[in-house]
Amino acid sequence: MDEHSYRKPRPHLPTKEDIAQYEDVWERFPRAPQEKKLWTPAFTTGVAIIAVGILLLLIRFIFGLGSITNLSSGFPWGLWIAFDVVVGIALASGGFVTAALVYIFNLGKYSPLVRPALVTALLGYAMAAFGVFIDVGRWWQLYNPVLPWHWQGSSALFEVALCVMSYLLVLIIEFAPTVIDKLSTNKDSKLKRFAIRIRPILEKVMILFIILGVVISTMHQSSLGSIMLLMSHRLHALWFTPWLPLLFLMSAIAVGMHVVIVESMLSAKTFGRRIEMPLLSGLAKRSIAFLGLYVIIKLMDLIWADEFTMLFTSWWGLLWWVEVLLFGMVPVFLLSFKAFRRDPRWLFWISWMVIGGLILNRFNVYLFAVQAYDGWTYFPTMWEVIVSASIVAFIFVGYKYLSNKFPVLHKEEGLAKA
Repeated sequence: MDEHSYRKPRPHLPTKEDIAQYEDVWERFPRAPQEKKLWTPAFTTGVAIIAVGILLLLIRFIFGLGSITNLSSGFPWGLWIAFDVVVGIALASGGFVTAALVYIFNLGKYSPLVRPALVTALLGYAMAAFGVFIDVGRWWQLYNPVLPWHWQGSSALFEVALCVMSYLLVLIIEFAPTVIDKLSTNKDSKLKRFAIRIRPILEKVMILFIILGVVISTMHQSSLGSIMLLMSHRLHALWFTPWLPLLFLMSAIAVGMHVVIVESMLSAKTFGRRIEMPLLSGLAKRSIAFLGLYVIIKLMDLIWADEFTMLFTSWWGLLWWVEVLLFGMVPVFLLSFKAFRRDPRWLFWISWMVIGGLILNRFNVYLFAVQAYDGWTYFPTMWEVIVSASIVAFIFVGYKYLSNKFPVLHKEEGLAKA
């Protein structure tokens, strides 16, 4: 049997000889569980933060939103929507970005980054969906959007809800090959036979789900901007623009690349691996076009709307400049030089700069630059911050656990050369 013959459909159950040959193939497969020490101080701290968050959520579900939040009729959306959902969905875009690069644009050298990015996306979208769950007042009716008689085809919020749920399901399916690879090494012969038999089927249909995931992601990433087009009477002019859907999509693509860079570097430090600098440097170079075009569109839009002078007449203009400098201008300038792109420390902090700029942008559009109704104010409570921190901790803890127990990361000797 040749190296890839296990991919061919078999009309019969795998024999013991098939399993033995498959095990030999799997040993040469370029991904493997890390199997490092799990309960490190950082991992334990993350679990502790999650435990505190769970206790606070019990209070929230028993006594209502008012028991731990400062949300009100004047500010029904606060930290949990702006950060846990809107920022979380944007930062989870690395999954569809890397999948598009490898499977649609045929840039196979980035394949070592796909599975880790998909795991990060899966955890990120799961927590974003959970963020909606804890923020909705009548959480027991959250299933309503999936019921056909409640569909609202003209609603951007409905489209986001449906797409996020659909993409979360797609991500679970895309994670299936990782589980199958894990099962292929199980001592239970029945599980091994199941893994060998199901793998060819998954390989035949997976490209359909990858394309579906990319399409769905582009829809809801842009629709998160479309939602705020309904807020023209409340959103500050420096951020309100008909280009919001395009800006949200472009910024999500750009930040997705830098989230993959940060995730890869943190993963290398956590598991004692070498940093995949040729791949990460190439990814950073590809982000320059999106970051640069994003800044150009924002500037040209203000000039066209005759609002450019507002950047110099109020503190709102200062906030706008901080956002654009962090997310576009400074990173584009630095990444234009090979020396910065190829230096791990510089690339790490540039990527964090881009991530910080994206976070500030989403907070501006969904929270800071939204004009309050008379008499209403909002500032998150300490409990809201802790719950959000527990969601972030879950992503880090979940990533380490899955990478430790499942073949998520490539074996170092199998890494592609960029």
